[in-house]
Amino acid sequence: MKIKVIVAALCIGTSTLHLTLPGNSKTQSTENSALQERIKLGRYLFYDGDLSKDGSMSCATCHRQKHAFTDNNKTHPGVNSDEGIFNVPTLSNIGEFKHLTWENPDVTTLEQHAIIPITGTTPVEMGMKQQEKEIERRIAANPCYVKLFDKAFPDIKENTQSKVTFNHIIQAIGSFERTLVSNQSIWDTKKGFNKKMQQGEKLFFGKGQCATCHAPPLFTDQKFYKLNNHIKIRTPTLRNIELTAPYFHDGSIPTLQEAIVSHNQNEVLIPNLTKQEIDEITEFLKSLTDHQFITNPKFSLPPDICQQESKTIN
Repeated sequence: MKIKVIVAALCIGTSTLHLTLPGNSKTQSTENSALQERIKLGRYLFYDGDLSKDGSMSCATCHRQKHAFTDNNKTHPGVNSDEGIFNVPTLSNIGEFKHLTWENPDVTTLEQHAIIPITGTTPVEMGMKQQEKEIERRIAANPCYVKLFDKAFPDIKENTQSKVTFNHIIQAIGSFERTLVSNQSIWDTKKGFNKKMQQGEKLFFGKGQCATCHAPPLFTDQKFYKLNNHIKIRTPTLRNIELTAPYFHDGSIPTLQEAIVSHNQNEVLIPNLTKQEIDEITEFLKSLTDHQFITNPKFSLPPDICQQESKTIN
């Protein structure tokens, strides 16, 4: 049996971001090996449509690598064609975030975060409310997946039950998402950091006061603010912002220039900027694009190795 994978057809100093793995002993080495297997498993699950009601949606349907794991739509409809409420946020460096949704400060782990699109109802996205056992059944039906779960969770002794559980599925997806580190932009490496970008950087950290809320290395303070008379919204990261249009939590702003000037000055204390200054800040923001991130094969649709895995089992 082949793993069913779905890809979307619809629908900002120096960075210190890095992925750290535990390990300085034999025991921790074993744990690292299991972690790598969970990451591998999570990558498959991230791209698997069986986590949705009709098999038409995966996590990757809305979080597309070439768009820094957004989808370039204002919002994204769910399996029942319900309109989305929020713009799809980027997953760039998501493992470093303390708050993981636009409006809810209580969602603080990737595991909590992954459950929302799968089983949530406001709006319905993947449409699997109270269908956790069905998800387990679908995944466990694939012998390749069973083997991957055994490798990913080796210390769990379950003689009567499969290791293919909804909790393990969520843990694996979270493990994969923690590897989505973006720290090789033009601004990070200074390769191609042209004069206009440099001028924009001075404005960003100076007159523009942008860094008050969008501080490096994540280019967000992760706080919640009432913006433009809306509910309190978490400050978005500006990393890969060039690739994640449209902007704001509702996708209502189509361009970076408009996003800069659309902050209500009664609520966000920013100075008046000239058109040239806005253009220069925009150019600086483009220096936060990480082309390695959006082309890294470790984050892409995984190769079809499941049939080979199955042969070793049978």
